[in-house]
Amino acid sequence: MLFPEFRPLILLLAVGSLLVAGIVKGTLGFGVGLISATLLLQLFPPKSTLMVLMFPIALSEIGLLVTTGMPWQLMHDHWLFFLCLVPGAVIGTFGLLVVPVPILYLALSGYIIVFLLSQQYESHTSQVAERREFGLMSGVATGVLGGGVGAAGPPAVPYLYLQTRDSPRAVFIGGMAAALVVPQLVRLPTLVVAGRFGLQKFILGSLAALIVLVGLAFGVRLRPHIPNDRFERLVQGLLLLMAGQLAIDAVV
Repeated sequence: MLFPEFRPLILLLAVGSLLVAGIVKGTLGFGVGLISATLLLQLFPPKSTLMVLMFPIALSEIGLLVTTGMPWQLMHDHWLFFLCLVPGAVIGTFGLLVVPVPILYLALSGYIIVFLLSQQYESHTSQVAERREFGLMSGVATGVLGGGVGAAGPPAVPYLYLQTRDSPRAVFIGGMAAALVVPQLVRLPTLVVAGRFGLQKFILGSLAALIVLVGLAFGVRLRPHIPNDRFERLVQGLLLLMAGQLAIDAVV
């Protein structure tokens, strides 16, 4: 069995984790990969879990693209960034297959810390993002993180924000969705060719995607009634705790 720990309590916690990830995504606009991965890695084998989460991550971003429309002009103007997502995703996916689990835990823990710091120092991050070479580096890094752990926000956010700050917000949201969905679309055939994504993962990924979509719809409805700053601080606190737990798991 791929996930032998499917006991009722574990299953309930897994469903709850996916719902929380969807709610956070619907409320704040991020979180499916980051929240669901950090929670579910406490319950299930890490590499299989990160592969299965490909489906809910991709579907949530495709859902955003349906509402905002494809940002064709943005993709045309910044084609190098979007093109670099592909080789980056291939590198990240094969990295997921060969990296030892303790290093994977440490990498994800460090990634969460970097994400939280980028949220606190957005102005400094934006200054770095104004450099021309950041587009190339950001595209590769976004692809690597998207292919490896599924969550790839920090490298893409400052770059795309700077390119769309004079455009309607939907352009930025659509650009982010496109940047985050491309690595997942590269991930699937890469894992299939490597013989690491079979029918069971396909079924589990589809079920996980449906649960996340339910949470996403709930989060969209909750958004007007929850103060974003308070909810965001709660999510950041949870992520910090999960980063600490992942670091402990890596060394114990």
